[in-house]
Amino acid sequence: MKFDIKFKSNVLLITLVSFCLTGCWDREYLKDLHLAYCSAIDYTENGEIKETIELIIPPEIEQTATKNEIHSSIGPTVRNASNQLRNRVRGNIRFIKYGFELMGRTMAEHGLYPILDVNYRDPSNPTSNVRLIITEGEASQILEQKKVGELKIGEFLKQKIDSLEEMSVFPKETADTVFRSLKDPGHDFALPYIDREEGEIIAKGVALFHDQSYSGMLNPDQSIMMVLLMGQQGKNARFTKKLDLGHSDNIRNFISINVGSKKIKRKFKVSVSADENIDVNLGLELQAVVEEFTETLDEKELKKVNQELSKILTEEAETVVNEIQKANSDIFGVGRKLIAYHQNVWRNKNWSEDYRKVKFHTKVDVKIVSRGILQ
Repeated sequence: MKFDIKFKSNVLLITLVSFCLTGCWDREYLKDLHLAYCSAIDYTENGEIKETIELIIPPEIEQTATKNEIHSSIGPTVRNASNQLRNRVRGNIRFIKYGFELMGRTMAEHGLYPILDVNYRDPSNPTSNVRLIITEGEASQILEQKKVGELKIGEFLKQKIDSLEEMSVFPKETADTVFRSLKDPGHDFALPYIDREEGEIIAKGVALFHDQSYSGMLNPDQSIMMVLLMGQQGKNARFTKKLDLGHSDNIRNFISINVGSKKIKRKFKVSVSADENIDVNLGLELQAVVEEFTETLDEKELKKVNQELSKILTEEAETVVNEIQKANSDIFGVGRKLIAYHQNVWRNKNWSEDYRKVKFHTKVDVKIVSRGILQ
């Protein structure tokens, strides 16, 4: 009897609470939305902002493919250009699937802060997984291709960037990480750099930044070394190098190795002398897997190849660091170390000028740990 009364009381309570609950009044149907997958920002000759966006249009009939549309607008600011874009597009634009923001090099030279600031002011815009990409020409021209093969342009860019990050060609940067670097006086960043060549979208390397503006670039081979020196390698990092083995058949002098599939040891130490000179020891210990080599390596030859690869990659690392310093891009965060551990020295430095005076001591050691499936 008591159980029956208690059960009826619970049912009555649940019923009363249900009447107090509100329904979902703020809802939007997918069929009424246009999902923005990626956008492009360019700086026009008239000093205005051009925004181009790829919209994914839901199908009107079930089990049919989505379509993409490319729209552009021009305004004195990013926000104004975006508002004009919304006025031209039927339906609402939502950024819940937003993945990429392309910026033309001219735009990047003027600085990224105004563009990213708008994104952070709008809570409906995602930032944590949004990739930023620099283009050689107008960024809008990339999106205007609409498709690459059977893939929509946004899908193609996602697959391309993901693949090149896994190959250690591009560092893993997002709008979030870049914005934090913009607010940090002791740390710069580098972004993927792409171009169009005979209708194809190719990796040009990485774009280096000082403060908020584009300041230089590295080619794809140099980009891999930069990513390794930053400690951000992907699943693979491949190099093909010519060794001095004395073969008349040129192909027998080349070796292809992968140093990303094994553990990498990185050394990064910032030292300050009594007269406030700054030295940076930057080193890598790489375990290499031979992916292509026509010669058989015995222990003696293996030692020689290790030494020669170490010499070649050390010289390449020194060249990369020199290019990075020439671009005045503190992507390794030397300034951040000074802020954290040498505050007095940091306060006495004009980092925009003194970073180029830092002495880097770079060394790469290579040890082949696997000689291929035939050995």
